[in-house]
Amino acid sequence: MIRVLEKTEKILVYLSENRAREVPLTEIADNLNINRATCANILKTLRDLNLIEQMNYRKGYVLGEKIYSIAGNSNNHDRLRTLLKPVVDTLCREVNENVMLSVIKNDSRILLYSAEANHAIVAKVIYEMKVWEATTAKVILARYSPEKLDNFVKLAGMPGEDWPEVRTRQDLMDKMSEIRSQVCFTVINRHFACMAAPVFMKGEVVASIGYYLPDMRLTDTTGPVLERKLTEAVRQAGLILDKGQPV
Repeated sequence: MIRVLEKTEKILVYLSENRAREVPLTEIADNLNINRATCANILKTLRDLNLIEQMNYRKGYVLGEKIYSIAGNSNNHDRLRTLLKPVVDTLCREVNENVMLSVIKNDSRILLYSAEANHAIVAKVIYEMKVWEATTAKVILARYSPEKLDNFVKLAGMPGEDWPEVRTRQDLMDKMSEIRSQVCFTVINRHFACMAAPVFMKGEVVASIGYYLPDMRLTDTTGPVLERKLTEAVRQAGLILDKGQPV
């Protein structure tokens, strides 16, 4: 029994060290010098306990939500990136525009992953921005509970020059309500457009997916298509996060 526990620990550590990607059974077994049949049995038990997840029958394994919950971090960014990368890649292929997966960390908007369009002219995607400047962050903040939003404002302060239209707390509440009223929120500034929508996991907002493109490609014809595709993508993302695997 002790030897099985030792092998189990090695497997969990290996998945943690490679948590940004799906790790196949053969790689785990061979790199850890564990018999493949034994490794498969351990992985099955860990999966049944929700300690790890298998992306689908033919793909590899990642640490499960339960592990992150035990560690006090159920919305682990590496897990979000791993689970939602296929959604971002598919959306990029379908619309051929830059697609971003973003989260809020402290008082910044962090880019977890992006897929780049195949155009001669593309918008430059920035890894980190001030929260109040980023459309992809505002759609997340707009879905915070009042208490969570208050706590965030205490941390980050009011927008100030980063969002000139918002001068008072009432201005902020009005803007948050306006953003919440839209499935996809779009801002056009300096010849570029950003359209973003929130991603939920079990009813709680955890990220956003959005486009960043030259505004000349956001037209009366392309706009509704981009919005529809983005709405479908965030819905798919939510289903994946709720189930811990693609659906």
